[in-house]
Amino acid sequence: MATQAGRALLTTVLSDAVRLPQLAEVKHALFDDRFRRAEPVVTRAIERGELPADTDPAELLKALAAPIYFRLVFTGEPVDEATADRAVRVALAAAHAHALPAV
Repeated sequence: MATQAGRALLTTVLSDAVRLPQLAEVKHALFDDRFRRAEPVVTRAIERGELPADTDPAELLKALAAPIYFRLVFTGEPVDEATADRAVRVALAAAHAHALPAV
């Protein structure tokens, strides 16, 4: 997502064009795949006691991704290691505050 082509693809997938069924399917498949691949990492952290037992892995991942995608899509601000580190700290703080419970 740090390249021009990646940002263009992301902008297209997240734009009003997703009202087209084919693009909506691409968007859902993209995010479903990313969450499916990352959820085991969060689940293992819960099992090790590093995150509260009530943490919803998908909600944690959404909280982590939101500030990054906000910069990429809406503000155009750069996304660097500091941005990613801040997003991690915020998502972990939310989980430890029990703000991301499984429903």
